[in-house]
Amino acid sequence: MRNFLTFLFISLSFFCLAQDGSLKIVVEPVFDQAPLQLENKAYVDAHGDSLYIDEFKFYLSKLRFHNHEMIWGEQQSYHLVDAGDKSTQTFVIKNIPAGAYYNFTLLIGVDSMANVSGANGGDLDPVKGMYWAWNTGYIMTKLQGRSKVCKTLHHAFEFHIGGYLPPNNAARAVELYTPGLKIEAGKESVLHLKANAAEWFKNPETVDLAKMNEVNMPCKDAMRVADNYADMLSVY
Repeated sequence: MRNFLTFLFISLSFFCLAQDGSLKIVVEPVFDQAPLQLENKAYVDAHGDSLYIDEFKFYLSKLRFHNHEMIWGEQQSYHLVDAGDKSTQTFVIKNIPAGAYYNFTLLIGVDSMANVSGANGGDLDPVKGMYWAWNTGYIMTKLQGRSKVCKTLHHAFEFHIGGYLPPNNAARAVELYTPGLKIEAGKESVLHLKANAAEWFKNPETVDLAKMNEVNMPCKDAMRVADNYADMLSVY
């Protein structure tokens, strides 16, 4: 009997796994429609200012996939995307139930649970440069660069956006429609996203880098920038 139950358990496990598929998500950093090039390519923002981008990093977390029967969520869902590190721009989500998913939701940033848990490992490891030891919380997104309109050392601008307590919670919920996304049992599907750095400077508020060029703590300006980049992701 014990051998039979063991065999049954293993068989059911293989059967369940056979009903699951995986999804490779590829994130392409861009500035408007152009692939983003760090440090040596000039771009023009919505205010009309010329700028260079040196660093562009952000967390994607709490990925949830929706269809008409269910919502499936990734466990320990924290992914750090770095425009300067190609290896971070692709990640695979495993064991997704097979089916067609019409949209998925996520956070740009990390949730309060990650922030109150202290420094963690993996993509949440402080060595990634996205943790405020002084503030006991995470930098959810980071954009740094240079523009001649900035009256700062080396004409630098620096947006380190974080904060998880109201009214300065920088995490932004995003809903993306994926009517053609199908997860097939035992196969790997692919989903392509664009992350548009140009959105940091516009809609709902056009950023004037001459006036706002250093945001590195939870505050009203951080919320303005977060509201701008809330729509930086798109499916293509």
